[in-house]
Amino acid sequence: MTTDRLRLGMFVMPVHDPDKPLAQCFDEDLELAVKCEELGFDDFWVGEHHSSTYENIAMPEIFLARVLGETSRIRIGPAPVCLQYHHPAHVASRLAFLDHLSHGRLNVCFGPGAIPTDMEMFGVDPKEAGRRVVEAINMILEMWTSTPPYEIDGDFWSIRLTDNLDPDMGLSGIHHPLQTPHPPIFTPCISR
Repeated sequence: MTTDRLRLGMFVMPVHDPDKPLAQCFDEDLELAVKCEELGFDDFWVGEHHSSTYENIAMPEIFLARVLGETSRIRIGPAPVCLQYHHPAHVASRLAFLDHLSHGRLNVCFGPGAIPTDMEMFGVDPKEAGRRVVEAINMILEMWTSTPPYEIDGDFWSIRLTDNLDPDMGLSGIHHPLQTPHPPIFTPCISR
């Protein structure tokens, strides 16, 4: 991804009228992604929100898979993957899958998210969100850059894969991403 020119990306929260049908909202967001590629944008990012009627993409990876089918060049990225809501092994596996599906057009943004109703709904203490994110990133990177057996322990999650490995049967852990050692990783920041 090294370049000597300025990269241009579009971050879509997205914000929609809550009275508009969801399917129409998603169609409009897809049209925007296609237009971004036509205009020469390098990256298209979509947020993850579960309990907001205005920002309504709860599964950015699925939406971005749809974007892949309508584009051929623009890089895609969930922004952020709200790590405190998802087990790190699940995130590592599904993002590696999306990296292969995209033929290496995946960017990844990891973060805590910012919707207080999401945190409440998932039972996440906002004071612990940062620690959860850091722990999850470390676990994901370990899974992406090593092979089982896995014995990864943290304060919030544990990943164990030691007893049922059988490479002859195809039971050997998650796939690694297509991009090596992993897709480019970004993180959101706020200054107060």
